[in-house]
Amino acid sequence: LSGCGEGFETTTRKGQGVKEWHLSLEGGKVEAVAVWPPGRGPWPALLLIHAGKGRAQRFSRELFRLSRRGLLAMSISLPGFGDSTGPEDFAGPRSVGAVLQAMEYLASRKDVSPDGIAIYGFGQGATVALLAAIRDPRIRLVALESGVYDLGGAFNSLPPTTRERLRSIMGGSAHEKPLAYRARSPKFEADKVRGPILIMHSKGSRMFPVTESEGLAAKLRGAGRPFRFVMTRGRLR
Repeated sequence: LSGCGEGFETTTRKGQGVKEWHLSLEGGKVEAVAVWPPGRGPWPALLLIHAGKGRAQRFSRELFRLSRRGLLAMSISLPGFGDSTGPEDFAGPRSVGAVLQAMEYLASRKDVSPDGIAIYGFGQGATVALLAAIRDPRIRLVALESGVYDLGGAFNSLPPTTRERLRSIMGGSAHEKPLAYRARSPKFEADKVRGPILIMHSKGSRMFPVTESEGLAAKLRGAGRPFRFVMTRGRLR
């Protein structure tokens, strides 16, 4: 299969397939986990992208739960997290490249429906997921939760620790490095996504302000693109 490195693959007692391995990315590696239902498919596929300080295994329960519902579920560790090669670039080109490599893997599987590939991202992962969906037409459905979509515009409203982290990654503030922040702001190209977008935001989320989700919804509404905006009481499972 495209992009596969050495790894581990097995079948559970219930017949679910489980694979843990690494995808290759520009001389480095991307940690990946996938779980799929018994049988031969074809199944729809869902790729899950973690928030900052997470990794692929964060979604272990969700992967098995989704598999029991008839999906091939997959997650990866973004560059700089888990066992993926760093450094972290906060939704930068290596992070987007890692997601696109995962899409190559899903598209290469004969048991995955080519019209049924979706992506979910939470927090920082939502930013990466939307950037990847803008670039890859094989992503037919996008689900985003509590993300940031105009990183430069949101910079001053972020917690001090997050601003310092971004300064370290980007080499400066949004004022000092506007192009780097703009490249990580998918709101401005969100109308290029081919399929519908589900935007979710947790009430009381301290990660990114709700105005980020509201701004993305306004952008899509103005462009006449299909979307749904939902406020949640806590992180979805």
